[in-house]
Amino acid sequence: MNTQNLSDAGSYKFGRFEKNAEELERLKLQATIALKHEQKIWEQTGLKPGMNVLDLACGPGFTACELAKIVGDDGQVTGIDINEELIATAHQAKESEGVKNVSFTLGNLYELDLPENSFDFVYARFVFQHLEKPELALSNIRKILKPGGILCILDIDDNWTSFSPGSDAFIKFIRKAGAGQKQKGGNRLIGSQLYGLLNETSYQNISTQIHPITTEDLGIRYFLGVAVLFRVEMLNKVQKLLALPQLRTIKKAAEDPKAWGALGIFVTSGRK
Repeated sequence: MNTQNLSDAGSYKFGRFEKNAEELERLKLQATIALKHEQKIWEQTGLKPGMNVLDLACGPGFTACELAKIVGDDGQVTGIDINEELIATAHQAKESEGVKNVSFTLGNLYELDLPENSFDFVYARFVFQHLEKPELALSNIRKILKPGGILCILDIDDNWTSFSPGSDAFIKFIRKAGAGQKQKGGNRLIGSQLYGLLNETSYQNISTQIHPITTEDLGIRYFLGVAVLFRVEMLNKVQKLLALPQLRTIKKAAEDPKAWGALGIFVTSGRK
């Protein structure tokens, strides 16, 4: 994928991570580890069999395959992502999962080359935190939704993330990572802002709910891996060196049998 397309990806640029193979494994884990929680969110938001669904920034494709299983043979899921390597992995996921009603293609949220009024349900999972122009993305999504169609956004707000013991080091680290992500065009506080953004872009029946995910759900190791430690990639080389003391403290604290952490997953939905 060319440099221009990578720049369009906002603060997340798969392919430029120091350890891309590890990041791919994290994406796969992130797509499956809390699947039961996510399936409840889809049901509550209005996902039903027979729907035509778009999975935005689909990554390695596992979530799109799960959506395809729910909409069934009468439904269809399209996954789009800006990264060619992730789309190739998504095609492999389709084969391994044995689902036929899902397809994958390259796509950019800022230039959605999709038919207007064509999707019943659009899903955006952990993508809006990386967007420099969320209003443009929301306007483009609204065009491709059918009248009455549903947009469901799942994202994060670092004000709702906590960990103990070692909370001082934890807070310093996520603030540094959040600042680094902001420099790249991202926003780790987007979760609580989505309600207003959907309102500004003419969505109706808007709702924001917060779903807590804790170390009791994921376990300490997976909580840190999926939700915390990958954020070091948001830092430049100097910032990474300065963050090392906090990272050591967090990893040491995670060995404490009393260690506990949580994050709030913001789920915002609206209709066209």
